[in-house]
Order: sequence, then C-alpha cells, then structure tokens
Amino acid sequence: MKKIIIFSLAILLSFGLLAQSKGKKKKTKKPAPVAPIEVTLPDRCSDCFFPVTLQADIPFGPTEPLRGHGYVNEIHKDAQTKNVFDQEHNSIWYFLEIPYDGKLLIDITPKSFSDDYNFIVYKYTDKYFCNRVEKNRVKPIRSVQSVVNTEIQGKTGLSLKSSTAHISKESTEAYGQYIDVKTGESYVIVVDNLNNTGLGHTITCEVWTNYSPLVINPIDSLLQQRTTANLHVKELETGRTVIDKQNAGSTRIKLLPEKTYEISLNKEGFFNYTRRISHAQAIGKDTILSARLVQIKPGSPLPINGELYFDNNEQGELFLMQESHKYLDEVVKILTQYPQINVNVIGRIMTEGLNVKKDNEVSKKRAEAIKKYLVSQGIAESRITTRGSSIKELEAQIKEQSKSRNKTINPPCEIRIANKK
Repeated sequence: MKKIIIFSLAILLSFGLLAQSKGKKKKTKKPAPVAPIEVTLPDRCSDCFFPVTLQADIPFGPTEPLRGHGYVNEIHKDAQTKNVFDQEHNSIWYFLEIPYDGKLLIDITPKSFSDDYNFIVYKYTDKYFCNRVEKNRVKPIRSVQSVVNTEIQGKTGLSLKSSTAHISKESTEAYGQYIDVKTGESYVIVVDNLNNTGLGHTITCEVWTNYSPLVINPIDSLLQQRTTANLHVKELETGRTVIDKQNAGSTRIKLLPEKTYEISLNKEGFFNYTRRISHAQAIGKDTILSARLVQIKPGSPLPINGELYFDNNEQGELFLMQESHKYLDEVVKILTQYPQINVNVIGRIMTEGLNVKKDNEVSKKRAEAIKKYLVSQGIAESRITTRGSSIKELEAQIKEQSKSRNKTINPPCEIRIANKK
C-alpha cells in the first residue's frame, strides 16, 4: 500500500513540475542594435582634386575606413609651413560651401575611440587651390593635431567654447575655435587618421546662427505610425536646397529668420505632401511637423488642414464659409493631380441627442456644401459622392460623450478615397 501511495505522489509531483515549467515564460533576448551602414567613399577622395562634397548641418557617415593618402601626398611639413601634418597617413578631403552667415562648427566622431583623427581647415580660393596646397603656399586657418582624448571618445572638431585656432600634437585639447563664415564662401577640410588599421568616422559641419528648429516626422495617416519618405526642403527666397534625402525618417532642419521653406515628401503608393512654413510661424510654437502621408487606396482620408465652418444664408440654405475654402484647396490640388481618384465626402456634426434625425439631415447638407466648393474649383461632380453621419454613428457619438462626462464631441468632416475609375 505504501508503495502505491509513494508511486502516486511521484506521478503527481512530476505533473506539477511539468505544469510549472510550461507556465514559465522563456526569457527572450533583446535584439542587438543594428549598426548604421557604412558610407562607401568615392574614388580618389584621398586626393585634393577629388573631395567629397559636404552639406551644411547634415551628418556624413559613418564612412568606411580610410586607407592611405591617395596618389599624391599633398600635405607635408617644411621650415616655413606651420600647423600642418608631417604628412598624410590615411586621409580624406572634404569640400563645404557655406549656405548662410554664421559660425562654422565641426564634429568628427570616430567609430573606434582609439583612432587618432587630426584635421586641417583651409579657405578655398580657386581652381589652383590644390597646386598651392601641395607647394605649401596656402596657410590653414584651423588645425587640430592633438593626441586622442579618450574622455570624449576620440572626438574632435571646432566648437564655440574653444579659443584656440591651432592645436599642436603635444596638446590634449580636442576642439579648436569656430570660424566666422559668410554666405557663398567655400572651405576645404582634410581629415587624417594616424591609425593604419583604424575604422571610419562621421563628420558634421554645422553653421551656427539664430534659427528656429523644426523636426519633420513623416506619418502614415492610415496606420497612424511613423514611416520614411523622400524628403526635399527648399528655401524659397534663395532657391537653396536645405536637404534632399531618400528614405528619410524623423529629420531636424533649421528655419532662418525672414525665410520661408517649401517642404516636400514623396513615397511610392502615397500622395505627394507639400507644406510651406516660415521662421516666423515656428517661433514660440511646437517645432514638430507631422507630415501625414495619405496612401492611394480606398478608405484613406485626404488632408483637411483646418476646421471647416458652416452657416445659413437668408433663405435658410447651409453653405461653407469663405474662410474655410483654403483648407479644401489641398484636396482640390490632390484631386486635380490624380484624376483617377473618386472621393466620398462625409459630413459630421456635434449632437446632444435631442433630435438625431435633424442632426443627420444637417450633416448631409454639410457634405453637399463641401462638394459644391470642390465642383466650383473644377472637380467633376461625378467623382464625388456624399453622405452625412448615420443614425448609428450619431448614437455612438452620444454614447462616447456620456463616457467623457457629457463633453460634446465636435467631429471633423471627412473626405475619403472611394475607389479608382
């Protein structure tokens, strides 16, 4: 009998342990962070005649490792030439055109903290510049040749805090003094890694000035989540391209005083997005632009960038107020650009639930008023269908209001893609 009891207990215990092990969740390892893709360096960029063109305020890199000094070792020290390398080791030449007045700051961030990056900055003169550099006839305006500063992970550059124009190899000071720059000037930056087995780096040249920052976030309006898109930003007064980037995610740009910018995003399968914004509009306001990209598919909402207002005329007819016309002009632009698209205009209205049928009728009239404006702007009437908020939708709206302490909901009217012709 004892044997049977002991055997039964053993079975129960084993089942208990099995159930316990099943109940435990396996610990999942966090995915390792994805390393940024190295930028392939163009041919002969280790020589002065073939520099890599940098864009102000836009990081370049991380680069692949630098290997050698190219076909010509243009920099070499002599008795008359100061503040240059003894010679190039593993170098790359950069060219930067200044887009606006300010102070030039440089950040060079090595991939490996043990790499010893030095650099020289020259002011570009003319097509004979490289010949003059090779013959030591051009003086550098900034140079940093200090030993590796491990406390700042080997970084170097030019900063607002430093007051030293030229830093020798005996120094531990990693950053030199900024350069006052003017619009249209050009500078040449030579970056050299003393480590023959070193890795690449990222370089950022920023022109520091008075500005308002703006962060552009491409948003998939249907999925309500961030996405990427091809981004182009142009300064309208000068025609200057601020940024032109493929598959850009969240991107920060500078809005300069008295300047207006045209922001354009495009992505396959989505409507093109265009927005203009000035420095004055951004001062003291939210500096994030949520650029909502609309998929070209049934159900996607077209942008109405503002609240639509309605009124009744002397005959009691409901109409769209003139101040609301500008908010529908973007819809007109999209429908003109994509003639294959049909839309469904949905009128919405606040309701307190006193007369749901009347609210339904008014919402239908709102949709018709929107349609009337679109037709007046050249959109074919056959491409537009309308409806108001259904009784079920209004009842759901009232129910939602009761949950939020009877706070009245004011839903915006909608224009959604119906189907393709």
